[in-house]
Amino acid sequence: MRLIGMPAVAGAVVLALAAPAAMATAGADPIATVSPDTVRPGQTVHLALRNCENPGEGGLAEGSLVGGGTTARSPIGITELKAGADGTLVGTATIENAERGTTETVYLACNSNPDEVVETTVTVTH
Repeated sequence: MRLIGMPAVAGAVVLALAAPAAMATAGADPIATVSPDTVRPGQTVHLALRNCENPGEGGLAEGSLVGGGTTARSPIGITELKAGADGTLVGTATIENAERGTTETVYLACNSNPDEVVETTVTVTH
């Protein structure tokens, strides 16, 4: 499994949480969602990535490195995304290592274009 490259993350475009498109669309930018978008630590979220050029190749989602000499990530670890029936990449992840009362970024990328990283956020409640 490939990790999403940090240079690509630095150049990522921030997109809205809501996505009207359900299937891959030629020329359309990938759109990421996380549901629910307000959670508690330990809660499971559903991830979706739409408009991948080749959904059959899957994708990845991950949070930022926590640091301190660890490979832990927040708010989610590295999560594989697989093509659903409508071509949307989907996966589930558990909220981990996230500080309560913060808004955390989740990075998603299509394996068909791993340098085009999309961001979405999740709010971690008290």
